[in-house]
Amino acid sequence: MTLEADAAVAHEQPARPVRWPGRVALALGILTPIAVLTGVVAVSFDAFAVATMAAWVGIGASALAVLGGLVAAIGNWERGAAIGGIALGLLANPLVLTYGLDAAGNI
Repeated sequence: MTLEADAAVAHEQPARPVRWPGRVALALGILTPIAVLTGVVAVSFDAFAVATMAAWVGIGASALAVLGGLVAAIGNWERGAAIGGIALGLLANPLVLTYGLDAAGNI
């Protein structure tokens, strides 16, 4: 190694940490209750096709939020946002809400 190479290495900027996986998981987690709310409003206006599509979007966003959140939390990529995405994805999932509220109503 020469002195010129050492000077060039000394001026390099440190690599920025990866944060997008946790943020994407949080964004998908936030999309989940929005899709569920859209489906509930659509059913109240008798727009069953829109409600069905919103339910599927909610289920898909929920699954991706949980999987992406797990990957981001394990990889330590914006862990707080990843845990938020996991929590929103699990709690606002239309299937979890349906079965959870049905079980709570039968108690």
